[in-house]
Amino acid sequence: MMNIKSARSFLILIIVSVWVLASCRKDEFNTDPAFSLGFSTDTVMFDTVFTTIGSITKQLVIRNTGNNRINISKIILARGNASPFRLNIDGSAKETYNDLEIGPKDSAYIFVKVTIDPNNVNSPLIESDSIIFETNGNIQNVKLVAWGQDAYFHQSTVLTGEVTLPDDKPHVVYGTLTADKNCILNIMAGTRIYFHNSSSLEIRAGASLNVMGTLELPVIFTSDRLDDDYLDIPGLWDGIWLESGSKSISFTYAEITNAIVGIQADSTGFGEGEPLQLHNCLINNMKNYGILATMAEIVSTNSQITNCGGNVVSIEQGGNYDFRNCTLANYFSGKGYPALSISNYSLDTSFKEIPGELSGAYFGNCIITGSMLDEIDFYEHEGTAFNFQFDQCLASWDKEQKYESKFVNCIINEDAKFIDPYTNDFQLDTLSIAIDAASLSIINNTIPDIKLDRKGISRLVPGPPDMGAYERVEKK
Repeated sequence: MMNIKSARSFLILIIVSVWVLASCRKDEFNTDPAFSLGFSTDTVMFDTVFTTIGSITKQLVIRNTGNNRINISKIILARGNASPFRLNIDGSAKETYNDLEIGPKDSAYIFVKVTIDPNNVNSPLIESDSIIFETNGNIQNVKLVAWGQDAYFHQSTVLTGEVTLPDDKPHVVYGTLTADKNCILNIMAGTRIYFHNSSSLEIRAGASLNVMGTLELPVIFTSDRLDDDYLDIPGLWDGIWLESGSKSISFTYAEITNAIVGIQADSTGFGEGEPLQLHNCLINNMKNYGILATMAEIVSTNSQITNCGGNVVSIEQGGNYDFRNCTLANYFSGKGYPALSISNYSLDTSFKEIPGELSGAYFGNCIITGSMLDEIDFYEHEGTAFNFQFDQCLASWDKEQKYESKFVNCIINEDAKFIDPYTNDFQLDTLSIAIDAASLSIINNTIPDIKLDRKGISRLVPGPPDMGAYERVEKK
């Protein structure tokens, strides 16, 4: 007969043996041919991916839903080496992987990228493949789908002479696309230019730029990231820099989005006799500024410049400016800068003021507003010319008596009532006070003709005209 101590030891031995046996069973491999893997998705989808440029990395999760270990004997791409897709499995970059083990109730990860090779086809194309999994003889697959497009590529390219970019395929810029001294760069209607991270378009001193979009075929400047997750992210490329001394610069029906600075104009047009022309343009969703103008000369009509982390328009160190029927509005999330800043000086690296005469800054029939009560800042260097006027505008402004005479026939601190400024819809809602509030005289005396709004809608019928870049059209 066992004593109590021996019985207790025997009981513990039995418990430990049962636990060990159970653990061993859990470590046994599942060999059931009917067992199926679980996946985080049945299709790994990529939005538009440019040819020869790797996409973002997508993640596929493989799940072992059983109580025993599994061995996936083979993972392959159906198209093998001919596939545009690339896999990274368990830290290994390869198209075929053997014997991937996954513990019970555990997961493994596959990372997928795609590169689509040029095929001289100008229209969008679709590439597809499948990841094939074999487990206990059971075959499963996950589909891979990517939209791609052939494109012209510019890798730190310097242009000379007169150049017209072909408009039959998109252009993708890596590094800087530079119009060198005396270059005349023409960009025709419908041209699309996509910029990789930290890339830019630069127009050097003595060079010219003609952007000739139309209502139906605007010229697009934006990031090369077209995945849905990137559509509204600012700062994905550097922007457009107009170097001091660049000349004869014009943008017509250009759409510039998602950069750090939309247009940086350094003394552009000032004293050259030909101002920077911006007509029917859209500049939206910049990390810093929509337009950063330093001692420049700009004429802008029918343009929307909106939603930036800094000012949508920043005027520094003076210059000469004329904005008519433009919408300057800033509803950028978390922003602390007003829509418009006007200054007749800039600051050097030691914060010393460098004055520059503001010979004129005219705003006619414009809307200047945003999510703050005060959307206009003035920075005046005493003793230096500081001339500006707001004529028949809607302006969000914390009135300073010093400058009140500069606002003529203006609506101050009233809600513009856009349809949805947070989703980039800056057309006027039906209750907007800006409707029928513009000056017909300003429209009739503007060159170029702005009797049509940015969308091609008549400002005269049924009339009177509206403030801003868009005429309100009531639905019938």
